[in-house]
Amino acid sequence: MTTHIDKDQFEYYLSSLDELGEILIEADRIESVASGILRLTLGTIMASNGAIFVFDRENSMLSTLSTISVKEKFSSCILTPQFIKNIKDYQYGHLDYDGTLDWIDKDLKDYLDISNSKIIIPLFHKTKLLGVLSVGEKFMSEVFTDIDYKILEIISNHLTEALYNYELIKNVEEKKKELNIKLLELETLFDIGVAISSVLDVNELAEDVLFRAIGVLNASKGMFIRQNEQSPILDILSMFNWGDKKFLLSKKIDILQKINNGENGLILTDDHNTELQKKLKENNLLVVPLRAKDSLLGFMILCDKETRKGVENFNDLDLDILTSLSNQAAVAMDNAKLFKEITEAKQFNESILGSIATGVITINALGEIDSVNKAGEKILRLGQEEILNNHYMFLFEKDSDVIEIITKTEQIKKIITEINIPFLTASQETIVNVSAAPRIDVNGNSEGLVIAIEDISDVSKVKNTFKRYVSKQVVDNLLEDDTKLNLGGEEREVTILFTDIRGFTSMSESMKPEEVVMTLNEYFSEMIDIVFKYNGTLDKIIGDELMVVFGAPLAAEDDTERALNTAIEMQNKIKELNNIRKKRKEKPVLVGAGINKGYVVSGNIGSRDMMDYTVIGDTVNLGSRLCSAAGPGEIIVSKEVTKNQDKHFNFEELVPINVKGKKDKINIFKVNY
Repeated sequence: MTTHIDKDQFEYYLSSLDELGEILIEADRIESVASGILRLTLGTIMASNGAIFVFDRENSMLSTLSTISVKEKFSSCILTPQFIKNIKDYQYGHLDYDGTLDWIDKDLKDYLDISNSKIIIPLFHKTKLLGVLSVGEKFMSEVFTDIDYKILEIISNHLTEALYNYELIKNVEEKKKELNIKLLELETLFDIGVAISSVLDVNELAEDVLFRAIGVLNASKGMFIRQNEQSPILDILSMFNWGDKKFLLSKKIDILQKINNGENGLILTDDHNTELQKKLKENNLLVVPLRAKDSLLGFMILCDKETRKGVENFNDLDLDILTSLSNQAAVAMDNAKLFKEITEAKQFNESILGSIATGVITINALGEIDSVNKAGEKILRLGQEEILNNHYMFLFEKDSDVIEIITKTEQIKKIITEINIPFLTASQETIVNVSAAPRIDVNGNSEGLVIAIEDISDVSKVKNTFKRYVSKQVVDNLLEDDTKLNLGGEEREVTILFTDIRGFTSMSESMKPEEVVMTLNEYFSEMIDIVFKYNGTLDKIIGDELMVVFGAPLAAEDDTERALNTAIEMQNKIKELNNIRKKRKEKPVLVGAGINKGYVVSGNIGSRDMMDYTVIGDTVNLGSRLCSAAGPGEIIVSKEVTKNQDKHFNFEELVPINVKGKKDKINIFKVNY
């Protein structure tokens, strides 16, 4: 069924969708935001309970991601091929569930029955089932409306993208693990120098260097220690011949602290009796730092130099050899660290570019496309095979504005941005923001360009839709200065116009609900068009009453004149409308209008989460009373309205009237038109 929503409902839906966007933007993993998404979904459509299930395609397993207000627990179940086949029929849609479907898997069906689920939405990304969203009945036994289904469709689309991104992240993490395993399998090559410099795994490097150092210096024991940047506790990466002993070492230990402060390697003997010797329970030690680029990366410690004569103290030559080896190891260790950081940064960048909604396209020095992210493919509506290695002149041949931005950026070597550009390459009505930035190498030479394309079609649609509910002046004024979205108001002089259908309550009692809605929609469509024609601000629609403001948020010298012209044109349009209704054998619509002028407080009234731009004050109240005093087809105005308007309008003074809230009678005038 078709459901009419008022401004407050519309703003609530927009707020809910904005909140959903914020939840998804701030999320790092789907598990951390699933309950928030579900709670937002149920709250928006006023549903009692629900659940989000995630599907493991490899094992055909459906498991619970999040539930709300469901006592019965559901862990997981195996989905049958028949279920998956049938659920595809509802891809990009929903299933109204009444418990009678025999192809629903038993465990899932039991859960849906017990939780009193009413709607099932399969979450498909293209042809891949990612999960299922279930929703229970509405509060107060109300029925779901078309608006509810539309909101569920929008939210399920966002949820599907979140699940898809989650799957991509899992794949990236698995690839990362595979890369680490491959790095661990690297072997040393040729000689000690080549071997150390080629190892890209720190643990493997530590073990290799330690074994070689022990072999060269004939040590009986040894350990390779890495400095922990996040903690004073040191990481022992490799140990040899210490048995099952566990050591808890800190960089604050006397000798290690001295080296940390800049001292070179040390030879320790029975004569020293240091804290380190006590910790290791060994006296004959050789300790050297692992330094690269003036940064301390860790330590190597050897114990007991074995000779034919027995255990001897280490000497200066031993210290020099181990220091030389540690320097090579430190360089290799630093290279391994840089390689890891570069690999992780590349993966991170690829992940980011793959997940953002802005299309990113890179162009080389020859003008050819050498990379594009998923969002770019989506905006262009082309696959990688159609984009990559294509010259930008051919790719954007339909969009001269984009080509002009690219060529200008190439010339001036500066970032250029253009907004609200019609984009024809996408082969459908699309509005985009385009930015082009030069790619410059370390020598200042041009390597091409980076193009960012943001699809703002939805934003434009929302803005245009917003203007159908709120005056264009209000929308544009708020967009120019977002500080006006703050709560508060200001005093200003305005002219207020009220209109009201006479006898509408009794008239609607004899009409079907759909006839009432059609009558109001026809009436408001004509009246609001006239309001916007004369640049009035549509403040409120209350039942069959219109409240229109002239002079807020923008004031003009002819505010009162435009208000009077609006009322007159409204009454003339109603006459035309009633002639049409007469031919349709429908009752006429009879309208009274009241206009007042004076000072009000205008601004945003409400809370920070929900506010309404309006005007308040005695002037508004009197305008409403004048409207109530007007008969069918009449326009009643206050004395303030008639001032300086005699040349343009014909006013007829009427008998003063008493109005609620006023001690003295009010002078009123009828506009003859």
